[in-house]
Amino acid sequence: MDENNYVTFKKQYGNIKRPRTKELSINSNGVKIYEKDQSMIINISVPIEESSDIIKYFEEFNLGEDIQFNISNTGDFKYVFRGISPVTDKDSYSSFSIIVQEKNPRPDQIQVEADCNQVDEYGNPIHECIGCGLHRE
Repeated sequence: MDENNYVTFKKQYGNIKRPRTKELSINSNGVKIYEKDQSMIINISVPIEESSDIIKYFEEFNLGEDIQFNISNTGDFKYVFRGISPVTDKDSYSSFSIIVQEKNPRPDQIQVEADCNQVDEYGNPIHECIGCGLHRE
């Protein structure tokens, strides 16, 4: 198996003393990734004969559980699992989507939060946002 043509998903389990990883590799031709805000929608299309094991793998994840994936051996991306769509079978392929969310906020989001939380020497907000929900009350 040429690792450069696969997307490898990783599920961590076990405990601190004996961590274990369960991996699943899917040919990258059957994987399409779309980014939306701080989430990603990963569309997966695989031959029907392979689909049951792949779907079973993703159904083992709990909402909010950590998931990692490596696209064509470029390094692990760390996300949080948010769900799986219903499976649709068409011709000889099964298709479904998983949704993952960024584990850590982006630097630009951290900067927005820092700007909103700045106060003057009297404790009044310097940055006046309307409805952003980030500055102190």
